Amino acid sequence: MSNDTRPDHSAYLTRLSKALAHRGDRAALRRYWSETTRHQSYPVLGKIGALEDKRKTILAALYAEHPEQRLGISIGKGALRLGKREDGNHPYDKHFRRLLASDDLEDLAQQLHRLVKRLSREGIGIDYELLQKNLNFWANYREDVKLRWAADFWQADIPNDNPQALDA
Repeated sequence: MSNDTRPDHSAYLTRLSKALAHRGDRAALRRYWSETTRHQSYPVLGKIGALEDKRKTILAALYAEHPEQRLGISIGKGALRLGKREDGNHPYDKHFRRLLASDDLEDLAQQLHRLVKRLSREGIGIDYELLQKNLNFWANYREDVKLRWAADFWQADIPNDNPQALDA
């Protein structure tokens, strides 16, 4: 028997995925982003156990906007795929900096919504299990989460130290 008390992220995502197989539920969750229609998402959020957990609510609303799961694609890696870096600049730099400037969960949610809508238009999936872990760490380790996202967006790949590989 395991004494592991870490949350099971995959169980929530499985419930979420099953709930969003119904088009009406998915549409209701997309209404979360407007304060005037947010109440229409509450029945679905209640069904998946996210009604009183802001992090799960945000994840569900983002997933409803763009349910394409792609393992290993963090927020930083997803943003990086939105364009090609030229002369040290990336077309999404300013938007990504704004996302990293978020201090509270509500502001972060709005910035993530903006990014996920853009990723959806470009057909770029993200790792929702990883995003759920990031959202869970946000309250106490927000700077660590931001640093991981920033590294995925800005840090250059380190070349192979094998000199023979460089000659190939």
